[in-house]
Amino acid sequence: MENPLLELQEYDNLVQALKKEKGPLQVTGTLDSQKVHLMYELGEETGVPWKLVVTYDDTRAKEIYDDFRNFTKQVWLYPAKDLLFYSADIHGNLMTRQRIAVLKHLMEEKGGIIVTTMDGLMDHLLPLQFLKEQAITVESGQVIDLDLWRQRLTAMGYERMAQVDGMGQFSIRGGIIDIFPLTEDVPFRIELWDDEVDSIRTFDLESQRSVEQLDEVTIYPAAEVVLDKTQLDAGIARLRKEEKTYEKALRDQHKPEEAHRIHSIIEELSDGLEEGWKIGGLDAYIRYFCPDTVSFLEYFPRGESVVYLDEPARLREKGETVELEFRESMVHRLEKGYLLPGQTELLYPVAEVLARLQKPHTVMLTGLDQKLPGMKINHKFSIDVKNVNSYQNSFEILIKDLTRWKKEGYRVILLSASRTRASRLASDLREYDLRAYCPDGGEDAGDREPAAHSSKTGGDHGHLRQPSPWL
Repeated sequence: MENPLLELQEYDNLVQALKKEKGPLQVTGTLDSQKVHLMYELGEETGVPWKLVVTYDDTRAKEIYDDFRNFTKQVWLYPAKDLLFYSADIHGNLMTRQRIAVLKHLMEEKGGIIVTTMDGLMDHLLPLQFLKEQAITVESGQVIDLDLWRQRLTAMGYERMAQVDGMGQFSIRGGIIDIFPLTEDVPFRIELWDDEVDSIRTFDLESQRSVEQLDEVTIYPAAEVVLDKTQLDAGIARLRKEEKTYEKALRDQHKPEEAHRIHSIIEELSDGLEEGWKIGGLDAYIRYFCPDTVSFLEYFPRGESVVYLDEPARLREKGETVELEFRESMVHRLEKGYLLPGQTELLYPVAEVLARLQKPHTVMLTGLDQKLPGMKINHKFSIDVKNVNSYQNSFEILIKDLTRWKKEGYRVILLSASRTRASRLASDLREYDLRAYCPDGGEDAGDREPAAHSSKTGGDHGHLRQPSPWL
C-alpha cells in the first residue's frame, strides 16, 4: 500500500536537505497527530541509527511514545529527573528503571528512538563510556571473587538483601548469587562451584525456583551515579573542603543554626560513603565526584543521529521555567544551610542546551509558521496538514465525508485497530457505493484497488488526488 506522505514534493525536499545535513530545518503546518508519522518516515529515509525526540512536557512525551509504538517497538521513554527533589520518585523506582533502560540501550549501540522532555537534557550525567565500563558480564566457567563482587554490586547501586524480592537487589548465600537488574524482567541466579561459575539461570521471584538456563548475562548499574574508589575519595575530600569553607562563612554571617545544619548533612554523607552503607542518592553531588560531567545529548554519536524538536518555542519556555524554579529554590536552600554552593551548578542553562540542539541534523516541527528568537534555521519547509472529524461513533457523518472526498478525487486511508475490524469496515463502506478494500483482508484479488490512510486522531496531508477516486 502506498504511503501518501512519500508522494509530497515538499517532503522529498525535506528528506534531501536532512540527508545532506543542511539543518537546522524547520517544518511548519504539522499537527500533533501527524508529527510522529513524519518523524518516523524521516528517520527511515535517512537511515541513521538514533533518533532523539525532544518535547515540552511529560504528557506530550508519553503521547509521542505511544504513537511511535504504532510504527515500531524500538522506542524508549527517557523521563526527566525532578531537578528540585533528587531523591523523589513518586512511582517507586519506575523513573530510574526507565532511564537505566535507555542508558542500557545506548550502551549496546543498537539504535532506536528516544523520547524525552526539555528538562531531560538539562541535568549533568556521567560519561556513557564510563557507565558502560561498569557493567559486568558473567559467563559459565568464569572465576569470581565473592568479596570483590559484593563491593562492586554495592557500588553499582544494588541493595544487599537476605533474599531478593524486588528489582535493584542482590543476595549472596554460600556459593549462590541472586541479582535482579533494573533492566530485566526476571532475576538471575549464579551458582558457583568453589570460585567458578557453574550455572546461570533465571528464577521465579515467588517460588525462588530456577527456570531458564543461560550461557552468560550482562549486569548493568542500578544507579546513574556509579563511582570507583578514586572518584569516591576525591569527591569526599571536595565535599569536606567546601563544607568547611561554607560553614565558616555562615558563622561569620551569625547563622549558627544554618552552619550546624550543613556540617551535619555533609558529615553524615561523608561518613556513610566511607563506611560503605551510603551509596545511593548522589545525584545532587555528582559534580563533586565527577567534575567532567556531560549532557544527555552527548550520549548520541555524531553523524549517527537525528534530533526532532517538538514546538521549539514551547521547549524554550519549559526550559526557562525549570531554570527559574531551580535557581530560586537553590538560593533559598543555600541560605538555610541545606546545600553547598557547588550544588547550585547541577543544571545546564537553557541557552546552552538550545545552542547544542541547533545542529545540521536537527528538525524543528511547528504547527504555525512562527519566528523562533535565538534559534538558527537554515531551511524552512511547509507541509499542509488538516485535522479531520473525530466522528464520535457516528458512521453517517463518516460516510458523508468519504462520499464528498470521493467526488473531489481524494484518496483516503482509514486505520483500524485490527485486520478483522478493517475488513468489516471495508465491507460496510462498499454498501454505500464506496470502492473500499482491506489489504490482506480476504477480498478477491479482482475487487482490490489501492487504499489509503488516516492516523489515530486524524490527519489529512492534502494535495494528493488522482483521476480515479478510491478508498
